[in-house]
Amino acid sequence: MSLDVGRWLPEFPIREHALYLDHAAVCPLPRPVAEAMRRRITDQECTGYEKHREWRNNQLACRHLGSQLLGCHADDVAIVHSTSEGLSLIAEGLDWASGDEVLVGSEEFAANVAPWLALASKGVKVVRYPQHDGRVDPDVVAAHMSERTRLLSVSWVAFHTGWIAPLAQLGRLCRDRGVLLVVDAIQGLGVLPMHMAALAVDAVVADGHKWLLGPEGAGLLATTAELRGRLRPVISGWRNVELAPHDFFLQRVEHLADGRRFEPGATNDVGIAGLAAGLDLIAAVERENIQARVETLARLVTRVLLAHGWDVFSPGSGHPIAGIVAARPPRVSPDDARRRLLERRVVVSARQGSVRFSPHFYTTRGEIEALDRILEKIGL
Repeated sequence: MSLDVGRWLPEFPIREHALYLDHAAVCPLPRPVAEAMRRRITDQECTGYEKHREWRNNQLACRHLGSQLLGCHADDVAIVHSTSEGLSLIAEGLDWASGDEVLVGSEEFAANVAPWLALASKGVKVVRYPQHDGRVDPDVVAAHMSERTRLLSVSWVAFHTGWIAPLAQLGRLCRDRGVLLVVDAIQGLGVLPMHMAALAVDAVVADGHKWLLGPEGAGLLATTAELRGRLRPVISGWRNVELAPHDFFLQRVEHLADGRRFEPGATNDVGIAGLAAGLDLIAAVERENIQARVETLARLVTRVLLAHGWDVFSPGSGHPIAGIVAARPPRVSPDDARRRLLERRVVVSARQGSVRFSPHFYTTRGEIEALDRILEKIGL
């Protein structure tokens, strides 16, 4: 069934103010997401704790809707504050031996590097494999594996160029070598299809403030039951341990076995209300429709940029596409190009020497045509 984009345009107030092509940074909140967050604040403002059971329903919605996007069970899903937190829970929760190795690409975003480099105090070595323009070559990854390799952490989509990691091949490689596969999915989840079991992925982490159309400070961590059994919770609190019904005294620590194992205490319920609304919006539009739409828009942006003489570093014809198009203008610096576009209310980012365009499904063809005209007017 084709997507009726017009139905969804009123849900994105940002369109009244700018041509927003920066979802790979931070998304503008859709109206239903902002309203859900405002309702949660008003509830607590006017009723205190009275509606706490309704607030818990937002968490259930995040687990249920998130599991549908992740291709796992709702019990596998934990709600985290950020991608960095989720990756750190894995890095710090595993039992490491001195000399163990973690594989991380040379052009990974810092959030997927810092948790692993921080293991140096435990004697863990981080091995960096080359990534030209953020691409992940399974043969290169295999060549950098050794008998001490315990984990490969990879971004599903390169933040600076949009190249998509071949997770199916990486999953087979890791499974055959007995290596854990951890995926930073923040630039893909909500657009690309994920099925953890089919791809042999052990953990997926993604904050909600990009393609999931949610706020910052609320995201998803999905882990297999096997991995959870090996992960020591880094933080313990009253909400991630077994308690007898209506009894809040605790004599011994027995952590929960499901995703709540990584949720020790009070949560960002306002953010969770927004994340649940964002996930609900994606479910209503249908992820398959979103993927097809975002791919079409990315290809249109690519054609426009090439016509203006830009050098495009993102996937082209014959390659899978996410939502990121990275390119360099022919006559000015990326920072200058970003500034000129912003003056015309076109919102993009400059990353790693390129200008990054990242439209979501609600961007229209007419707006891409407007981008074409704007580039002509401002000499880009």
